[in-house]
Amino acid sequence: MAIIKTIGYGGKKPEDFFRELESLGPDLVVDVRENPFRAYLGVYTKPYLEKRLGSRYTWVGELGNRSRELPPTLVDEEAGLRILRGLAEGRRILVLLCAEKDEDRCHRGYIKRRLLEPVDG
Repeated sequence: MAIIKTIGYGGKKPEDFFRELESLGPDLVVDVRENPFRAYLGVYTKPYLEKRLGSRYTWVGELGNRSRELPPTLVDEEAGLRILRGLAEGRRILVLLCAEKDEDRCHRGYIKRRLLEPVDG
């Protein structure tokens, strides 16, 4: 399983964000936002990130934070975690991406913890 790291772009200038992202050494950047099509100046949108990062970028919408009040459905969450576990196989470093700058205040921190839990069966 890959080393799991996270990053958020909130409050960062694009050049600072991309410098920080590259310093993490990602083999794959997994976007866990619900809607990666609207973002600050269009810089953090799915099309832009696909162009900038190429095959090192993917979006797993099943884990998107649908609202602050309601967590993703259990079905979506488990499906998303299965996808992430598959993506982590054979990779050295996987980085989870979202907007919130603080992992502890973002659902990507929860996703990271869940991903690192032992899998039954």
